[in-house]
Amino acid sequence: MNFGISFSSLSIFYSILLIKNFFNKKRINSYETKLYGWLVLTNFAGLILAIMCYFGVLYSDTYPIFAYIISRGYLVYLTSWIIILTIYVMMISTKSKNLSLYFKNVKIIMLIIGLLASTVTYILPLEYINKNGLVYSQGAAANFTFLIGGVLEVVCFIYMIKNYKKLKSKKYYPIIFYMTGGTVVMLIQKFCPGLLLMTSAETFVTFLMYFTIENPDVKLINELELAKNQAEKANRAKTDFLSSMSHEIRTPLNAIVGLSEIIKTSDNLDEIHEDANDVVMASLNLLEIVNGILDISKIEADKMEVIETNYSLKETLEELKKLTEIRIGEKDIELRCNFAVDLPDNLYGDKGKIKQIVTNLLTNAVKYTDKGYIDFDVSSINEKNCCKLKISVSDTGRGIKKEQMDKLFTKFNRLEEDMNTTIEGTGLGLAITKSLVELMGGNIVVHSTYGEGSKFTVFISQKISDGVILNDSDDEIITFDNKKVLIVDDNNLNIKVASKILKEFNLIIESAYSGQECLNKVKDNNYDLILMDIMMPKMSGVETLKKLKENSINTPVVALTADAIQGQSNKYIEVGFNDYLSKPIQKNELKRVLNKCLNGIVENNVKEIDNDIHKVSQIKDEDIELLNKKLEEVDMNNNEKNNALNIQYLKENDIDVDASLELLGDIDMYNETLNTFINESKERIQRLEKYKSEKNMKDYSIDVHAMKSDSKYLGFKKLAEISYEHEMKSKENDINYVLEHYDELLNEYNRIINIIGKYLRLK
Repeated sequence: MNFGISFSSLSIFYSILLIKNFFNKKRINSYETKLYGWLVLTNFAGLILAIMCYFGVLYSDTYPIFAYIISRGYLVYLTSWIIILTIYVMMISTKSKNLSLYFKNVKIIMLIIGLLASTVTYILPLEYINKNGLVYSQGAAANFTFLIGGVLEVVCFIYMIKNYKKLKSKKYYPIIFYMTGGTVVMLIQKFCPGLLLMTSAETFVTFLMYFTIENPDVKLINELELAKNQAEKANRAKTDFLSSMSHEIRTPLNAIVGLSEIIKTSDNLDEIHEDANDVVMASLNLLEIVNGILDISKIEADKMEVIETNYSLKETLEELKKLTEIRIGEKDIELRCNFAVDLPDNLYGDKGKIKQIVTNLLTNAVKYTDKGYIDFDVSSINEKNCCKLKISVSDTGRGIKKEQMDKLFTKFNRLEEDMNTTIEGTGLGLAITKSLVELMGGNIVVHSTYGEGSKFTVFISQKISDGVILNDSDDEIITFDNKKVLIVDDNNLNIKVASKILKEFNLIIESAYSGQECLNKVKDNNYDLILMDIMMPKMSGVETLKKLKENSINTPVVALTADAIQGQSNKYIEVGFNDYLSKPIQKNELKRVLNKCLNGIVENNVKEIDNDIHKVSQIKDEDIELLNKKLEEVDMNNNEKNNALNIQYLKENDIDVDASLELLGDIDMYNETLNTFINESKERIQRLEKYKSEKNMKDYSIDVHAMKSDSKYLGFKKLAEISYEHEMKSKENDINYVLEHYDELLNEYNRIINIIGKYLRLK
């Protein structure tokens, strides 16, 4: 057997594998896959014909009719395969919008060409050669077939040249190989007809095309489609959630802002107390909403932890009972509590999560019950040191439809939301409840009849404890006398504000205006805490922190930055900071950070003070503090009368003085910081001009970042917004934006300078 037949025989093996993989795999029904399917089948038929042709020529004297049909059939195959390939090339190279009509016409033309070529092939003479071990055919029919193949190759080449920009597409790789390798093979067979390589070459091209045609796994497509639908559904749910959340957050916020404004202008002490209580209730409601969002975030990030302490179960249940009675308010609902007499006094477990679970269930019962009763039952099975709690909350509310039970614990989902538009809620409560129950190794069961009511039962195990119940109060007075804090910030105004806020904690405060100055100071001084700005020229806060670590400086370092986006605290803690404070500095957050970083040092000193003396001094301090507050109120009233006209001038020019005073504390500090702002204005503008002309966007962004921070502190709302845009664009190295909008920034900056200059002259 000659080499050509050997190649064809081996190629059949690959062709069978190709047919099996292609036709057994689910595929998209496109022009491309249809053409490729015909190409694969035609190639397989061609391989069979090539082998049969060898034997037909070999025994042509014995079986002349068989030799005639098979030898010309093989030539028809060669024409058919190149016709299908040409249609394929035309398809991937065509931009026609109406592909269906276009390829209908193309297929008709190619079919006519194929039929005419086949007819001519069977008419033209063909000579059979069998000598010196070589078996092949040659003659006019063979030459005509090669001519047709050559013409169609030219057609393919023209289409490829017309679409040369697409040649980088992987779809053209097999075609390019055929145009080059196929031409070489045709020349070889022309001059060495005994080497039948053409069919094997076409098999190889067909095999290559399997990896380049657009034939994705239909099963995978279905899975992706399902995932896409689920993602879209989740996005819609989150969008609905955000819409609902906007309403839920605004409701308590409106109460807080509105009542606070009333308190500021009211002289009736009773009304002030009543409104203050309402503000507290609205604040707690808002806190509950925010905590729900944070809890979901922690649960999804797998960062929710069980924090176990000793606690009184009966006291906890009584707290929950009182809170529920407050929630019921004027509703016609009877709260019926049944706490088993054998409940242990003290347990060891996560009291906070137990309260949260039960609170969510009781709150839901109150929300969805208009009248009737709510049963709050708690019992337990006590074995040795283990208490298996059974907590049930049942109501006579609206109930849940059977078909909606599987959606009950889905986050961002509220059942029958169209009917519950007047009911507060975010759709997170039950999702959080189920997650918390499972986190604590428990189980939750729901029974509900639509229109009659629901019953939620939770099973959770806690340890029975004989330990001491610790007081959770955080009212202990802690001082930080003689503790040294270094504030690192390139902005003088930021340092002044931070120093002012820190003064009330009796701290020794020093400052550094750059990362390098910070490094120099820590070499010669021992600091108990470093507050580090992040964005500074030459050496950023993160880079400075790394230098401190390299020099074995173990002083706690807290990131101080206006980058207050959710999740940034984790980012800074991960790079080595001990904690994170956002600008403008909130006093409560500052106190938390100081307690965290300095409490370990101070706590021992506090415990050395005698408790009785501490109580007496505390009472005296309270009396003195009360007297000081009265005096401050008198001074404040006088100052307000003296400054009202000047402050009104600032407000008329769109400066948010009230917000600034809340941050800075008093009018004297505000005026002082305004003076600092003006004194630095000339140098700041000179620097901005320089950085702009040099296209130095790195230092430009740092200066406009400082301008944004100053503006927020001082109530320059519009300047803060403009400088923020310049900061973001300069960080992106968007020089064109800076150049186009620089005048806007400069005009607003000069406007502010003129206003505060006039204000300060009026003082």
